[in-house]
Amino acid sequence: MFALQSVIPLWKELVFYKEYQRKLRTFLGETQASQTISEALYMISMGTNDFLENYYSIPGGRQSRFTVTQYEDFLIGIAGNFIKDLYGLGARKISVGGLPPMGCLPLERATNVAGRNDCVERYNNVALEFNDKMKKLITSLNKDLPGIKLVFSNPYNIFMYLVKRPSEFGFQVTSVACCATGMFEMGYSCNQNNLLTCTDADKYVFWDAFHPTQKTNSVIASYLVKTVLAEFL
Repeated sequence: MFALQSVIPLWKELVFYKEYQRKLRTFLGETQASQTISEALYMISMGTNDFLENYYSIPGGRQSRFTVTQYEDFLIGIAGNFIKDLYGLGARKISVGGLPPMGCLPLERATNVAGRNDCVERYNNVALEFNDKMKKLITSLNKDLPGIKLVFSNPYNIFMYLVKRPSEFGFQVTSVACCATGMFEMGYSCNQNNLLTCTDADKYVFWDAFHPTQKTNSVIASYLVKTVLAEFL
């Protein structure tokens, strides 16, 4: 949600979206474009970077201004305004994703030496608190915004199930990632050519220290489509 590394802030995403709408109306005409905009499904994911790559990682930053609870509320406020902005631009079908058990990401486990490299429970508790607030926001907006169909695609439970019972899905490794050492590398520093990178990513829940593998994403996506997004199909 904030301009960290190459992340596009939400205000900029709205700028891009308005430009897309302008081009769509030019191409399809006002009536058909408006129909396309209202019938499209909008997928929103937010929060993980805001906490792990912003609040908890930048000294003197957000932590100096907010308690964890206040920061949760701050993000929920931004999420609510963003959804209202999308609604004002014609969006009517919106899925909002919650936080995963972010304390179980390899990067967090690698630095949790005192906890024997287990999941960082305080981060997981923050995710649960944030998800509860997001769920309440969605309930409120469904009541306040006529014609909107807003759902909460919560990945927490299925993600935690993969971490706790990996063998049921054919996974073998959950504590470290496939790429390089599996503990710290992510993004551009992670690639298949690294001599330490695993040979079969499908055995790992995580591709790099922060992101799931393609197989993990597929399992979670299939679960959410069946349990939440099916009503849009």
